[in-house]
Amino acid sequence: MREDAIFRIASLTKGMVSAVALMLLEEGRLDLDAPVHRYLPELASLRMPGGSPPRRPPSIRDLLRHTSGFAYLHEIRDAATRQQSARAGLDARLPTMTRDELLAALAGLPLAGEPGMAFRYGFSTDVLGLAIERVAGATLGETLRARLFEPLGMRDTGFVVAPRSRERFATALPEDRGWFAWAGSFDKGEAAGLPIESGGGGLVSTLPDYLRFARMLVGGGELDGVRVLGAQSAASMATDQLDPGVDGPANLTGPGFGFGFGLAVRLDWGVSAYPTVVGEATWSGVCGPVMYLHPRERWIAMSFNCNLATRMLARMEFRRAAQPLLEAGAANRAQ
Repeated sequence: MREDAIFRIASLTKGMVSAVALMLLEEGRLDLDAPVHRYLPELASLRMPGGSPPRRPPSIRDLLRHTSGFAYLHEIRDAATRQQSARAGLDARLPTMTRDELLAALAGLPLAGEPGMAFRYGFSTDVLGLAIERVAGATLGETLRARLFEPLGMRDTGFVVAPRSRERFATALPEDRGWFAWAGSFDKGEAAGLPIESGGGGLVSTLPDYLRFARMLVGGGELDGVRVLGAQSAASMATDQLDPGVDGPANLTGPGFGFGFGLAVRLDWGVSAYPTVVGEATWSGVCGPVMYLHPRERWIAMSFNCNLATRMLARMEFRRAAQPLLEAGAANRAQ
């Protein structure tokens, strides 16, 4: 393993796509409470289970906080909807689908929850990425590169591993078959000409690159004198955005968490799959990598690995090992 090893980062993609969406919100090119179909008319006729329309259409805000109803299979509670979604197979097919195919598939499936009323983790950030493309008039990868990667000096982050960098591309141990099955779908998409750039999980990156993104967030939207995001927008990513009474990501994180614009936020103590302290924001990728950051205390802890089989244990052990260092650093800064 080398320091500049390139990893598939899966859902750690979501935070970066959310940050770019917030940049467009700051410029007035996206409207937080506009219906998604303003930017993606293909999603203008969404339905709930049973065929009735939702009480209101999902908004850009819903995409950022995963209350849109565009859910992964394991998040769908209604049995008939789950069966229909399983037949569509979006979770496995996404990396090889075109943009039009994904929009058509989502338009034909019932929503997994009333928009704004339920946290259902899933394709929200993929849809957000497509909205960004429509507004920016460029691919998601081009927009991320121009607005985030280049300004922050993130040289090895993108949707494709360059041939010259393949020797730095990390993979799991051979027995971790789930990792290879998951990552292989993105390899197929890349070989087919990258049909869609998945805003929900398609990026590759390095630990030094992603650390620069995390430092920008704890720096209030600025890094090394370069501001890419307003301080209020950066803070919103690590601030709970769920309305009172809306169930949060407890089935993913354990109790005591809300969700900001792209990151889970620790609100209270309790048993947790993300070992964190109150005020901390975090998220991870299904293939292993994880990020923890504390905006107020200004620290970051990150682990990049290729580990789907035992990622939960690895995450726990890493965070436990990091805690004394984080506490010592916070104490030194307070003096």
